[in-house]
Amino acid sequence: MTARRLWQLIYIALFVATAVGGYESLASKETARTNSDWIFVSITFVLTCLFPLGAMFYSRGIGVQQFRRPSLDRHPFGWWRDTLQPLRMSVIGAALYLVGECFALPHTDQRGVMLFWFYAALALGLLIGERIVYVAYRERIA
Repeated sequence: MTARRLWQLIYIALFVATAVGGYESLASKETARTNSDWIFVSITFVLTCLFPLGAMFYSRGIGVQQFRRPSLDRHPFGWWRDTLQPLRMSVIGAALYLVGECFALPHTDQRGVMLFWFYAALALGLLIGERIVYVAYRERIA
């Protein structure tokens, strides 16, 4: 089995596990100790919009000149040398977690609903931040 095929299988398993984890995260026993509010959700959204830019800025600062487009055949652990790969996997992971939560949303309590909005802000913020990165660094993406 090639490394490419192995990473594809690992990603598929992780994607399924992430969606299931999102579903399970809104169970009443999981939300009982949470206290998310709209200020926390708003701050999360703003910071996750800015995080991708900060990661790219740091990568450029340590000398990375060209960035490779993300794919399913590389590991997601190269935040500072292969920044777009882990960024895309984070966006996909946050989105799949949110999809899992969407299925559990009708059965959750008020704390679960606020937790849902927290993860929605996280996923949307990362997605917007990633899009900003692709616009800002388009000449450096190969």
